[in-house]
Amino acid sequence: MVDKGKIEQVVADTMAANENLEGIVVCNAKGEVLFGHTIAAGVKHTDVASLAVKIAANSSQLAGGLDKGGLKEVSIAADNGFIVVLGDVRIVLAGIAGEGARESMGLIRMALKRALLKMLE
Repeated sequence: MVDKGKIEQVVADTMAANENLEGIVVCNAKGEVLFGHTIAAGVKHTDVASLAVKIAANSSQLAGGLDKGGLKEVSIAADNGFIVVLGDVRIVLAGIAGEGARESMGLIRMALKRALLKMLE
């Protein structure tokens, strides 16, 4: 069982330390939102969670089908920003970054991976 209070604190700390992060949505493997924080108005955490779980599941199937092992990360580059989806058997994390994050995506990926590990401790 994951501690929701711990998730909230890790999300707050991760976003405070990474100015290019516009949001983090954390959900369980069924797509139920455990916690979400986004700075953009109108973002539906339930929609982000549902799609992140589908992306993680499909990407995991692809990686497994190609004998590449388990899924570690899915990175999406869009016209106006980036989305990084990280998963575990228990939880899936979607990090949202703005267009200005292009040069710091490596640091953002590392920060999101650390955040996921902290949530699972």
